[in-house]
Amino acid sequence: MDNFFPEGTRVWLRENGQHFPSTVNSCAEGVVVFRTDYGQVFTYKQSTITHQKVTAMHPVSEEGVDDMATLTELHGGSIMHNLYRRYKRNQIYVFRDS
Repeated sequence: MDNFFPEGTRVWLRENGQHFPSTVNSCAEGVVVFRTDYGQVFTYKQSTITHQKVTAMHPVSEEGVDDMATLTELHGGSIMHNLYRRYKRNQIYVFRDS
């Protein structure tokens, strides 16, 4: 990737067919280190990273949404991450006025 994400950037890291919410821990000397929200650490040579492997996380995905249909990134990782964010806020259920 020509323009890489700076340290601290929130990204989706695709590994073994799954999307992991992650943070760029470091990017130096051609090596990029990612830490997933689940504590896993992945290290890659910057020259091997593609847009299929790493994509920027939309701020809505980071904050979470009440209605899953409004997720800007729709894949298994974003759905599970959103459910986790709602669980942490004790907002598992969504109630709508009729």
